[in-house]
Amino acid sequence: MRFRILRIELRRSVALSAAVLIAAIGVFVLFTSNPPYYSWMQLVVTQRDILQLTWPLALAAGAWQGIRERRSRIEELVGTTPRPRWQRVLPIATAMAIAALVTYLATLAGATGHLRRIDGYFPAGALPLIALGVLALVAAAWLGLAIGALLPSPLTAPMLFVAGFLALALLPPIVFNDERGRPGASLLFPALQGPHDGDVAIQTLSTRANLTQALWLAAVAVAGLVLLAAARRRTRIAAVVPVVLGALIAVPAMPDRIADAWVEDRRATQVVCTQDEPRICTEKALSHVLDDMREPARRALAILAAKLPPAPTRVLVERADKQHAADRRSPDTLVVVIGIDDLTLPTADALLGSLLDGAGVPWCENMLGSDEPGPGGKAANPASRYLAARSAVTAWLLDRDPQPVPGLEGRDWERDMALARETLKALRALPADEQRARVSAFRDAERTCADVDRLELLSGAG
Repeated sequence: MRFRILRIELRRSVALSAAVLIAAIGVFVLFTSNPPYYSWMQLVVTQRDILQLTWPLALAAGAWQGIRERRSRIEELVGTTPRPRWQRVLPIATAMAIAALVTYLATLAGATGHLRRIDGYFPAGALPLIALGVLALVAAAWLGLAIGALLPSPLTAPMLFVAGFLALALLPPIVFNDERGRPGASLLFPALQGPHDGDVAIQTLSTRANLTQALWLAAVAVAGLVLLAAARRRTRIAAVVPVVLGALIAVPAMPDRIADAWVEDRRATQVVCTQDEPRICTEKALSHVLDDMREPARRALAILAAKLPPAPTRVLVERADKQHAADRRSPDTLVVVIGIDDLTLPTADALLGSLLDGAGVPWCENMLGSDEPGPGGKAANPASRYLAARSAVTAWLLDRDPQPVPGLEGRDWERDMALARETLKALRALPADEQRARVSAFRDAERTCADVDRLELLSGAG
């Protein structure tokens, strides 16, 4: 096949015009169906998910191209050429494959404008998902070409679009099992949804799932190409062979459930640190926040070194959904928790407050379990007393009025803040060394999550 013939097919066929149209529709859907994407993996998976729409469009585009000879009324003329059919159809099949590639990559490129941090972590696991998306569109285009050539009617393309869209919309829920969830055989469909347990930014599709889906999509693409190139009925029947072989090999090798196909991306959860001071560490999935954390981290460490030595030497940025790690309460580590799906980072002052919250130690869940009034005639219940103590310590470090503890929205803070202001006023009335000693006792209790009343530690009664 000469490049000149391919160039003519690209220029005169519907390949590039269909690519532009489908890519525009895909970008529109990716922009309007979700808020800004917080990670590359979320964008890549969402693009695979909207194959429910773009795959039938590629199928219809291929079918419309497949009826070109009938539309132009040159079927008999082309049929009398001495060249074998496979040589005649190879240029247009290649042109449609190139169009599918351009469609998918152009859609992804256009949707990056809806990505919150384009400089964020790009996982290696996203590459096979993109490649399989391209393969799915190629299979749709070739299958549409073959069906259009066999059924050269102007109604073929719209009917294929409707049939493909309904199949991808209705069949997956049919195979869904309430007890076991989505079966692994759902990978037979080109559309792919993200994991339902855990964040997609730190997960990736397993190699087993990628390979089995690649085998199946390749079988469908080969079947479409064979059906398109076949000149006789017997050869057309042979097009079923790749589909049958692909199903026989791929389906048994697929995971039992889609949930099993999603595994942790170990590179995304790998801890990386800045080389300069202050030393700030986080997972690669959150590495884009390191530059924004430098100034708040420097200020927080300086405040702790001046007011509450010995101060930590590094800052750890953690995901909000991560299980509490052992080093979260290490004396040399200052921890700040950030939601990986936050659309915008907090301001520098808000980050500083989060770093110094509770003397720089994460709050203890065992101290938040009770909202019942405490014994002994205490002024408030244990949870309120605990949160008031943390607010008072944070305000003492920052020389400001107490504010609600970040991350615990939805509480009635009026009572807690009144208690915190009362405690802070009493604490500031003491000599500087006594203030530091009481706040140090509070910090020691926080590091071990000791079951003691924090307000009593600050007031000197504990």
